[in-house]
Amino acid sequence: MYKIDCSLGEGGGSIIRIALALATATKTPIKLENIRSNRPNPGLQAQHVEAVRAIQQLSGMKIKGCIIGSSTIEVSSGNAKCDLAKVNIKTAGSIPLVAQAVLYYAFSQTRTIELVINGGATHGKWAPSVEYIESVIYPLLSNTNKQITLKVGKYGFYPKGGAKCEFSFHKHTSLEPLLLNDKGDLIRVEVYSIASSILRQRKVAERQLDSFLSAINVGIDIIPRVKYVNSLSPGTGLTVISQYSNGGITGCFVPGERKITSEQVGKLCAYKWKKNYESNSTVDEYAADQLIVPMALTNGNSSILVGNITNHTKTNIALIHKLTRSKIEVVKERESYLINVQN
Repeated sequence: MYKIDCSLGEGGGSIIRIALALATATKTPIKLENIRSNRPNPGLQAQHVEAVRAIQQLSGMKIKGCIIGSSTIEVSSGNAKCDLAKVNIKTAGSIPLVAQAVLYYAFSQTRTIELVINGGATHGKWAPSVEYIESVIYPLLSNTNKQITLKVGKYGFYPKGGAKCEFSFHKHTSLEPLLLNDKGDLIRVEVYSIASSILRQRKVAERQLDSFLSAINVGIDIIPRVKYVNSLSPGTGLTVISQYSNGGITGCFVPGERKITSEQVGKLCAYKWKKNYESNSTVDEYAADQLIVPMALTNGNSSILVGNITNHTKTNIALIHKLTRSKIEVVKERESYLINVQN
């Protein structure tokens, strides 16, 4: 049984998602040890447990140790595959991060896979928003011939969660490499300002949007999308998506917090947006670490251009080297980095 030390690199949940998806895709027995051992709340948390359970349902692999707080998981062979996984996040754990594990697994499967998530959060700290993955990650991956659709039934925020989302990872015949080496010109910017209905009277969504618009001070057309949603807990989120003429897409997301005003949310998002806009990168740094695994599972050689190599990205590269035959090279190009994945 192949052992993986999950304290590798930044030691976060991405190691669990990647290792589990690649192990089940290749039917490789593995043992994950020291799970999140260097975090304040070590071991599996609710969103990690549900990600594991989703992969277990879809792959039929046998998994031991899948409980909250566990520091070790063992994965062994199984055969009872299923095309639908249903999980329930009883906290405000991130829905996009649970779906990320299934995304990685889906790239190794030619069949259509469905995922239904009840509970959890659509917007939260330290994770992408549902608008970000739907409008950045999934369109970028459509260039590989993998089509993914998302339906949000309910929205959820910290601390109660309570969202509902349905994902479809559609079947494919072959996967093309992802080649994004030149950003091109900015052609479209969409701003998604989401807030709970209880915050409508305070015009929170509009204030976030207006603050962002006044802070960027760039002469481009903006497509605003203001939306109030029913949720168990009050919450907000501001997501900005930029599309470029040569296929590049960058995004940024800032969740609302109690000690941060709507205006501060807008200004912080504007700061992140400007960094992406002024860079020659074809994808943003947060997308890069999510694209690495799919790039390693496509046919041929892929490459993307990113402004910064995060610790997440470094960890993911190291893990892919351990579990696949792909070779990943990072080359500095002016103020950005070209990531080449050779399969």
